[in-house]
Amino acid sequence: MKRILIILMAFCLVAPAVNAELTKEQEKKVSKMAKSRSKELSKEGYVVMGGVPLRDALEKHLATVENGAMEQIGTGRSKSKNGCRQMCLAYAMAEYASKSSSRLKGRVVLDTYGNQINFENDPEFDRFYAAFERLTQKEIKGEMKESFSVMKEMPDGSYSVIMYLTIDSTKAAESGEKAIRAAAAESGISKDYAEMMLEDWKNKK
Repeated sequence: MKRILIILMAFCLVAPAVNAELTKEQEKKVSKMAKSRSKELSKEGYVVMGGVPLRDALEKHLATVENGAMEQIGTGRSKSKNGCRQMCLAYAMAEYASKSSSRLKGRVVLDTYGNQINFENDPEFDRFYAAFERLTQKEIKGEMKESFSVMKEMPDGSYSVIMYLTIDSTKAAESGEKAIRAAAAESGISKDYAEMMLEDWKNKK
């Protein structure tokens, strides 16, 4: 009896959480995606760090994403597993910040074509984007939640790791707003234009 209880407890720990908010259609979508991705990763030689079945880990992760969370992936390669994990997180933060910065730059390009502003060769905007990316990484670090990581050993003895993370969409939007305000103050761009970018950021959540 004791052995049965132990087995049941172990199963509960690795089984994907059932999310009551997902519809049957969404559950099928998540299951199909998890099956496809797990086959690809397994074919490439990746295994989950921690021993959880790969497909179960993917189903739980993708269910969170399907429920509205943002997905972010980090990659790293090192002869140290811990070093790989640190590289993955740094990569994920940098990638997220870069995408967020590109999103803001799109607004500036639109305004330029509309002759609303003239920022050609304006160092304030260069300073703003650099500050925004740096501050975004700082703000988003605490909001990134690791779902799971996969690893494979390379021929040279190093490890290749892929980390799957999620970010709460509301918290991501709030972090972006903080970064915009701080970057605007640091770079010296006009308050009016900073407010325009804030409004645009909120509308594109």
